[in-house]
Amino acid sequence: MSPMARLYVRPGVNPDDPHMPVAVLVVDPDGTPGERAVARLGGCCYEGDGVFYLVQTDGWAERSLAGGRLTVDIAVYLAVLRQVGVDPASFPGRSAVDPQAVVVLRGETAADPALSACLAEATAVLTAGPDVPLDELLASEDDWPMVVGPPPRA
Repeated sequence: MSPMARLYVRPGVNPDDPHMPVAVLVVDPDGTPGERAVARLGGCCYEGDGVFYLVQTDGWAERSLAGGRLTVDIAVYLAVLRQVGVDPASFPGRSAVDPQAVVVLRGETAADPALSACLAEATAVLTAGPDVPLDELLASEDDWPMVVGPPPRA
């Protein structure tokens, strides 16, 4: 199993649709190997409208809801990890969508099933140390989130 990261479900993250709840994953750039790997993915994202986008052909967020718990796995292709200087051998877990991709990080939180059913498609990833509260991260205009979309459709 992949190490856990902080995961939240919050409305107000997307300025275009402030009422829609968004899964927000917070990774520590000095944290676990998985958190460091996800933080480094920013180096292969493209910029747009105050966010960084991870292309679905590089990686994605796999989400599941069971027993009132929302789980988000970040899956990335091996070549992308190597491109950002991360050894893929550190991540034995495979994506449920494409076994050619590895799961580098998992976040889990209690979640209202009704709220989780209407989550935004993409997951927001913010980078910060463990002592930085989510509200402070969301209020910052200097720290752009990484937007990680759902798995590519076959």
